[in-house]
Amino acid sequence: MKNLYNQTAKIILLCLLAQAFNLLATYILGDILHLPLFMDTVGTVFIVFYAGLVPGMMVGISYNILRFFLMMILGNPVYPWEIMYCLCGAAIAFFTCFFYWRNQNFYLSRTLTILYLVLISLVTAFASSIIGGSIEAVQRICFDNQIYENPVRNFVTAFLGQHFGLFVACIFSRIPITVLDRLICTFLGAALYQVVKKAENIDE
Repeated sequence: MKNLYNQTAKIILLCLLAQAFNLLATYILGDILHLPLFMDTVGTVFIVFYAGLVPGMMVGISYNILRFFLMMILGNPVYPWEIMYCLCGAAIAFFTCFFYWRNQNFYLSRTLTILYLVLISLVTAFASSIIGGSIEAVQRICFDNQIYENPVRNFVTAFLGQHFGLFVACIFSRIPITVLDRLICTFLGAALYQVVKKAENIDE
């Protein structure tokens, strides 16, 4: 019973740290440096690897909600529809878990591990591009095509300039940057998991 309590407390603490990592990475890379990357799911991937689907979903879904209220508290412009991007976090947690948990072949060799991580990156990239692009298109329709700062704004504008349809522009313009973002976040999240597990094994 005590071990279960300690493990639960550890998972909760790691979820909080993972979320803090997500928020800090986005603030530094996006809000301060204005890099065209999201970098808001490294902690989500880490938690999925460490603790499974439910903790990963909690971190993935709560990120956008927490960021919305943090931006409001800091006095920055906020857009209520941005909370809907939590669906991207949920999709990333789900597909990461789908390809990792109970997959006995994942660590069969280093090459196979890398291939699985690339597969997770690509699947989650396309899932989040479809979800995020659809949200972007709907908000542009509902809010009179209002444009706000985000990592893919210039990409969307370029696609619209080529006379693509709104949904096509919003979805396909996200794919290049999202694939890069997913590769970085997936590999970094998996690497952090390995570091933590090695540290735990040393303590034991």
